[in-house]
Amino acid sequence: MGIFGIIKEKIMGYIDVQLKLIKLNLIAKTSNVLSYIIFMSVCLFIGFCILIFTGMGLAEVFTEAGLARSLAYFSVLGFYLLILFLFLAFRKRIISFFANGFINAMTDDDKKD
Repeated sequence: MGIFGIIKEKIMGYIDVQLKLIKLNLIAKTSNVLSYIIFMSVCLFIGFCILIFTGMGLAEVFTEAGLARSLAYFSVLGFYLLILFLFLAFRKRIISFFANGFINAMTDDDKKD
């Protein structure tokens, strides 16, 4: 085998190692993103459950305080609408927060290097 054959073999070995490295980095980044998405989904589900039961409990507290049951539930609805309007008012900051979390999940390994 000549010198060109040895160089070709070394180059092919280098390319093979680089392709495997790219594949492993892609797998690592994908697993980070998927774990972030699963974590946020679980947090949102738990937050949704807390919101539902807190609303029901708050409506019952209003009922015990002397309000009619329907008025108590509409009061809680008004509180939730206020929260919704606040979320809409600050949507750019909220979207930026989640986008930064997503970007951090994607580039977490790059910061360690």
